[in-house]
Amino acid sequence: MGSPIVTLTTDWGESSFFAGMVKGRLYSTIPDVRVVDITHGLKKYDLIAASFVVKNGCKDFPQGTVHIVDVLSEEKEGQGFVVVQSNGQYYVCTNNGLPNILFGEERGKVVEIEPYWASSAYNFAAYDVFCPVAAKIVNGTPIEELGKVVDLSGAMLPTYMVMGNIIKTHVRHIDSYGNVYLNITYDELMGHLKGRTFKMNIRGAEINDIKVAYAECKPKAALTISSTGYMEIAVYEASAADVLGVKIGDLLNININ
Repeated sequence: MGSPIVTLTTDWGESSFFAGMVKGRLYSTIPDVRVVDITHGLKKYDLIAASFVVKNGCKDFPQGTVHIVDVLSEEKEGQGFVVVQSNGQYYVCTNNGLPNILFGEERGKVVEIEPYWASSAYNFAAYDVFCPVAAKIVNGTPIEELGKVVDLSGAMLPTYMVMGNIIKTHVRHIDSYGNVYLNITYDELMGHLKGRTFKMNIRGAEINDIKVAYAECKPKAALTISSTGYMEIAVYEASAADVLGVKIGDLLNININ
């Protein structure tokens, strides 16, 4: 990899100075670094939304990329700061349940960071701890030298369930357009349908086919395939979440005919 890449995914919002503060430290300590903002607009403290954004927003970066994820990053007993190595990339975050939701069993090495070498205070984890850690990783420090190998804490998210001819899915994410992402992929859905038709009834709105483009999702809500591979409910030029009255975590049934 040429110039090192560090990404930022946070719930800081756009009006705070935190992103500028962290970027300044990264540019000052990592020569030729490229800092990429995934988003700073996550809902405050929302680990489920953060995991979906990181999983899909960071997956195609080159090996060696360091991803800083600062959501609910308060250090406390049993909830330290960690580096998770996965598919040649490094995720620096807090062991607050987020990395377990994000990776589950599909993870490599997990090291709990010893923060005291990084700063005498670490109320702002991204600045006080994550930036120095990113610099060490980029400079070739093995992550085992940053602390001790640990397990991840927190429960993993429930997956979709199949009960007879009903697939029970959850709303995993709602984007800024109001598109509703389910926790089942197109390939998974096709594997269960096996050529059969289906029907969803969401607060009186019926969905019974899959559209291939947003422009086809009119005049009513329709199921389509998102760029992440997960199934998505959309309404052309409208918010499907508002039209259907759904929110993250809601259970939705796909009835197989």
